Amino acid sequence: MNKDFRVRLLLVLQTSLLGYIGANVRAVSCGVAGENIMVQVVFDGPIADEDKEAMDEAGSELASHFEHELIDMQYIRIDVPQSFRDNVLELCVYQRRE
Repeated sequence: MNKDFRVRLLLVLQTSLLGYIGANVRAVSCGVAGENIMVQVVFDGPIADEDKEAMDEAGSELASHFEHELIDMQYIRIDVPQSFRDNVLELCVYQRRE
């Protein structure tokens, strides 16, 4: 991933997440595989449908900034006090203070 694309991805994803991060979101990370952008959201506790819908909306916002890349939203549950740091993707975009 070149530097310009990396910076663009991080800025666009951070902007796309504004207003969509709920209290049970521990971390959001992303990575690129070919033309796919993977976004992984780590939740603390059960993942409610409304939380998935909010993150899907953020994913749609992200997708609107890229022409050819496909967005793959992934949701995983890792409850506190278990560490999520070994499970995040290449670039960390959001991390809850714990």
